[in-house]
Amino acid sequence: MNTPAPVAPAITSPCIGLCKLDAATGYCLGCARTGDEIATWRDATGAARGAIWAALPARFDQLGVTVRRRPWDRLQIRDEAAARLQAGPGTWVMGVPGAVAEFTAAPGARVDIETSGDTLIARTSGARLRMAFGDRVRALELAGQDAGERLILAVKRDAGRPERHPGLTLCGPDTNAIDPADRDAMLVDLGVDRSGARFCVRLRDGAALASVRAAEGLPLIESLPRIGAALVTESPTRVIETALGRIEVDTRIPPPGGVSPAGPHTHLLPDHLATGQAMPPGMDLPRAYLPGAIFYGAGRYGAG
Repeated sequence: MNTPAPVAPAITSPCIGLCKLDAATGYCLGCARTGDEIATWRDATGAARGAIWAALPARFDQLGVTVRRRPWDRLQIRDEAAARLQAGPGTWVMGVPGAVAEFTAAPGARVDIETSGDTLIARTSGARLRMAFGDRVRALELAGQDAGERLILAVKRDAGRPERHPGLTLCGPDTNAIDPADRDAMLVDLGVDRSGARFCVRLRDGAALASVRAAEGLPLIESLPRIGAALVTESPTRVIETALGRIEVDTRIPPPGGVSPAGPHTHLLPDHLATGQAMPPGMDLPRAYLPGAIFYGAGRYGAG
């Protein structure tokens, strides 16, 4: 009996949803293909697509384009993410400027990884991360930087987004918690009210939950003075969700003026949130995408 030869995966399109031809070069400002290459891509052979991909870096340099798509399908993106987690150095960030979670191993800590289908789960001391790589996920790199890799995992807007609440909201049991033992705890959305991400805490009975109930419905700027002290004291798990997945952080919340621990931690900074930025400076995405997660190579995060 003859066994069919495996079918090679199709070479993905470099399109990032920014479709405008540069008048001087004839290249698209989003994907650096010519108009003819875009028109014939669907019917092009694998060899022809590969040749176009090989030509793109020089074209991007000519155009001065820094946000570039990587030629990976969803399972390749999953495996590339797993490889970076396994390698150790580097930081995965979810959220929006002013409300983020950072997943990185503390010195001497290990990262345990499991994959199933298009889902990846990583665990380290003090945090867990889960990402789901559907067909609407794209891997974009920020090229031309002076140090370290910056890889953006973006999700097409039409694939869905996290729930959005304009004020402090008790959302019920955290049924999407990564570990089953956490799924009966109360998930509280602090009301960041952004389309790209939400910032939550996971609470059980105690002073923090009581203070949250008393401030329910208030916008973040009004609720934080009422609930902040109890949250710092109890230091509950923070849950940051994006269209790609979530990061759960258990490490202690530093007191005002304190320093975040080495390893996983979160930042909630209302002044930074007030800028309304969806991405860090210089990393803007095309309108068609929402930020899912950003990987900063070792020594890069916080360098600008």
